[in-house]
Amino acid sequence: MKKFKVLPVALLLSACQTGTMEGNASESALEETQSLVKVCKDHPCRRNIHVTFRTDGEPVDQMIPLYWPRVFNEMISVLPGESFYVEAELEGGKLVNMKEVSENSNPDKTIIIKFNQVENETGMMLSIYNPFETVVLKFNMDMVDFFGTPHKTSSCPIMPQAYIFESWPHPIPELIIKNPVAVPVHKMEAVECIY
Repeated sequence: MKKFKVLPVALLLSACQTGTMEGNASESALEETQSLVKVCKDHPCRRNIHVTFRTDGEPVDQMIPLYWPRVFNEMISVLPGESFYVEAELEGGKLVNMKEVSENSNPDKTIIIKFNQVENETGMMLSIYNPFETVVLKFNMDMVDFFGTPHKTSSCPIMPQAYIFESWPHPIPELIIKNPVAVPVHKMEAVECIY
């Protein structure tokens, strides 16, 4: 079973730590834990989450007692198997006041996010629903690998009141969705996916 180490920088989930940490690594882990505990005093952190997904080697099956909020500092952290709602408001071409909500009680401003592994494969599938009527949404994303290294990509444009489905042929321990941009439909010259 693979084990994870929590990193405070950009909500990263790092990878396999099978040995014991010594020296600076132990101090760093303690600082990260203390930072997370401080954040969780004022924000709705994830607690006792079970993360499981297939890899080319051993499967990941990990219970994480405490982890960063799904929505924090205008970024969205998504772990494999998660499905949740994010309410947001449009202001000056940006999404602002983003917050996780437990139900879709305001469908005109609730983004729906799902991140799963493709059945019987190691590949991943992300779906995002754009609830807004007049804007196309676009996000930057970091795919966090098993070493905690972010790999930059971006979402395809998400048309108004529609889903976008993104897939990758490999496992991804965490996605960080950030820099949300809302472009009025009439300003979209072409719908492009650029990676």
